[in-house]
Amino acid sequence: MESYISNELGLRFPPIVLLKSDEKPSDAKGPKEGRGGCVMSFVAQTIAKRNTTCFGRENITCGGIATGFGWGDGFSSQEDMDFQATFLSCGLESAPDRKAYQKRLDRMPRVSEMFIEGERIYSDFDTAITNIKNRPIYDEGQYVIFKAIENLEEAETPKSVIFTLNPLELTAMIQINSSFRTKDAYILTPQASSCQSIGSFVFEQDESDDPKPILGPIDFAGRSKTRHFIPDEYLTLSMPWKLFLTLEEVSTKSVLQSELLNKYLEI
Repeated sequence: MESYISNELGLRFPPIVLLKSDEKPSDAKGPKEGRGGCVMSFVAQTIAKRNTTCFGRENITCGGIATGFGWGDGFSSQEDMDFQATFLSCGLESAPDRKAYQKRLDRMPRVSEMFIEGERIYSDFDTAITNIKNRPIYDEGQYVIFKAIENLEEAETPKSVIFTLNPLELTAMIQINSSFRTKDAYILTPQASSCQSIGSFVFEQDESDDPKPILGPIDFAGRSKTRHFIPDEYLTLSMPWKLFLTLEEVSTKSVLQSELLNKYLEI
């Protein structure tokens, strides 16, 4: 399948799709079983190199990934949740029990400065724990598969369509997305990890009669895993399949046909 929007804008990075499955594709790249890490390096390879990549439940080493890909909340205990809330806020400074947090860091084989100072997505521990508890939670499928939209098979229905856009392309997409709406917010920017902004928050929008796209990534930890493949100025705009189809339809009578936009694209 091809995207009309992508072709008209001449996107450097055409959209990719996220699929849920109980079967692992034989041709997909991904971490070895038992090894996890941040999934965004694999997502970036699908975006930039058009490789099919796959991540399974057996690769979970981060509660954020579990939530992002719809594999439960990712926590086996309150201690695990408290640890992530501490890490996502101001690290050791935010820890309700600093000795316990430091003790856990001491047991980790490699501890970066980020764990000590925190990722600082949230201003304090209480704000972090509240947001963690309010995340959309799903639990289905053994694998998450990323593939280029041109490799999507007819029988496959994506759970998320992910555009990767520079500022000018994003401007056009915002206008297209707003062109048929009359009220409320048109784009959402949840305080979410990169994998959640392309996954679980999109899954939540799929349940809405008026779905909105999700802008990301807004976490620098996730961005640090993609910058080898994707320039820093690019953002993702992710959406449910049904919203993607709507945008493809309305875009045939949109800013894409305007001389004003064409002048920008010719620069």
